[in-house]
Amino acid sequence: MNKIIFTCPNCNNTYSANVMLHKILKEKEQKYQEELKVKEKLLEEKYKLLSKLKEKSL
Repeated sequence: MNKIIFTCPNCNNTYSANVMLHKILKEKEQKYQEELKVKEKLLEEKYKLLSKLKEKSL
């Protein structure tokens, strides 16, 4: 299988498509993990508020 190689127009360095793909996927995974952490915190806060409201109503 032939390797696909990219040449950066700014620095003229060459990179394999495999290396670039791994880099892109790692960045996307990191963003996804950060989004999950934010959503988890929001859900925790929502749960705490709902439980306080239930306690007050009882």
